[in-house]
Amino acid sequence: MRADPPHSPARFGRRTLLALMGVAGASALVRPAQAAVPVGKVVSLDGTVALERQRAQMPISPDDPLMLEDRVETREDGFALLLLADRTRINLGASSDLTIDQFIVDQGGVISVGGAMLFDRPAGLPPTNISILTAFGRIGVRGTRFFAGPSKGKFSVFVDHGSVSVTGAGVERILNAGEGVDFAAPGDKPGNVVKWGEPRILAAFASVKVKR
Repeated sequence: MRADPPHSPARFGRRTLLALMGVAGASALVRPAQAAVPVGKVVSLDGTVALERQRAQMPISPDDPLMLEDRVETREDGFALLLLADRTRINLGASSDLTIDQFIVDQGGVISVGGAMLFDRPAGLPPTNISILTAFGRIGVRGTRFFAGPSKGKFSVFVDHGSVSVTGAGVERILNAGEGVDFAAPGDKPGNVVKWGEPRILAAFASVKVKR
């Protein structure tokens, strides 16, 4: 299964994303200037992947450091495995992008995502407070493994291990292991929480090049 093409409803620029998230989402990105220190690194790349830093295109290779406000973007044939400093792994699917807005080890952060991703944080790590912002809603994470991205023609969130909160249009859904929700369109509330079948789970994981 492939992520939606660059102009599909699953991909939005960050300005559009913040407008849809509202003032609360935008205020989370307001912070004092911070030193340019790595907050993670690139683990592996497949296909065409681009890195934007301070509005400039940079070469990207495995083991390269990742800085705050870096934007990693995969093309139609591209996949990336990224590692945050607290050992959280993020698999980015094709035609997807990720921006590290905030990140402090053992405290949390804010990450903006368009397209498909698999978030995997080891269960043995201390609880943290990470927010994933998408054009469809906010995902609150405290230590879990979950997928977010296109599935069956809709933007969906599925939890493999742990628990997350999914918020959109003022409505919050709590997802536990084996459960997922769909968004019909940006600005809509998340749908009802449902159990996912194994074929759908495998297809979602395949879209980020991960075997379950």
